[in-house]
Amino acid sequence: MKKIVALLCVAFLAACATGPTYQAAEMSEFTQANYSAVDKLVAVTAVPIDKNVPVLIATVVNIDSLNQSSRLGRLISEQVATRLTQRGYNIVEMKLRNNVYMREGTGELLLSRDVRELTKNHNAQVVVVGNYAVAAGYVYLTLKAVTATDNRVIAAVNYLLPLTENNKALLEQASR
Repeated sequence: MKKIVALLCVAFLAACATGPTYQAAEMSEFTQANYSAVDKLVAVTAVPIDKNVPVLIATVVNIDSLNQSSRLGRLISEQVATRLTQRGYNIVEMKLRNNVYMREGTGELLLSRDVRELTKNHNAQVVVVGNYAVAAGYVYLTLKAVTATDNRVIAAVNYLLPLTENNKALLEQASR
């Protein structure tokens, strides 16, 4: 009887101790939260965004230091671009450009003096920008769609991500 109880305990503990799974990764709440934010951003635009005209995506930056990002900010930017692409928008891959300010480990930081040139070179109608702030239990995020011609914000969305162990790990190596 003791052996059966011991085996049941071991089986129970093994079931509880399983790590990340492919099924859980497929249903990532992190990704779903970012996709949902993009869906809301597109839904609230004051001016329609033409799917045939290029859109630029800047790296989501630290609100306390706008020339600084992290793996979290870069990953969110990639997911924003992915979701807009899935929805049929014409997204320009900035990492292939030579004239974008790219600091290793930071991402595509669009300097204001370069935005007009980049949007002109690509005939971009909109630049999606964003920032994040880390608090005790959450990461607060803002995404904005800004017109390339006059810097008007035509859509904005705020959302939160819980400060999970995974999100903490993505923030640990923030670039300086």
